[in-house]
Amino acid sequence: MNFCDKLFIEKDSGGNQDRKQLQKAIQFAKECSEAGIDTNFVVYKLDRLTRKMLHLSAIIEDLTKHNIRLQSIHEQIETDSLTGKFFCLMLGYVAEWELQAISERTKDGLRKAKQKGVKLGNKGISKVKERQIIKCYLQEELSVRNIANQLDISTATIYSVLRRNNIQASRQKTPKKLLTDTD
Repeated sequence: MNFCDKLFIEKDSGGNQDRKQLQKAIQFAKECSEAGIDTNFVVYKLDRLTRKMLHLSAIIEDLTKHNIRLQSIHEQIETDSLTGKFFCLMLGYVAEWELQAISERTKDGLRKAKQKGVKLGNKGISKVKERQIIKCYLQEELSVRNIANQLDISTATIYSVLRRNNIQASRQKTPKKLLTDTD
């Protein structure tokens, strides 16, 4: 990218307002502007910058206050004019609406699936594996951690199986023998 002096890559979603790379990029742009450098804040797409219209408005206002022009490559919009700012905000509103619509559709789909009896979440462990866990635990030869490692499951899964089967998970840890100078 020939027109960028510094590139910031953000991994977080545009729906998240508290993003470290975004804050670093804005701070860098402000420092450049304060140093007298003609500064443009370039984003690939506005909804990658933020999906909240009020947040976009605040960013545009903050950048404008520091004589920094916001440019979006995908939408081919710049905020150096009132019309450009208007279109940025309009697209920001559309991005926020889209985010809300996606969230509503997802929640609606999950609710409908649950009503149809679809089990959500991971599929859980088999009855065979559950019996193995109980057998290993009751034999008291292995620690919970060793059972988990041997059966390739988490310790939380073991405790969950024990609770589900009304088995008290109250093993006493045997203290290790302390070595003294006389030993």
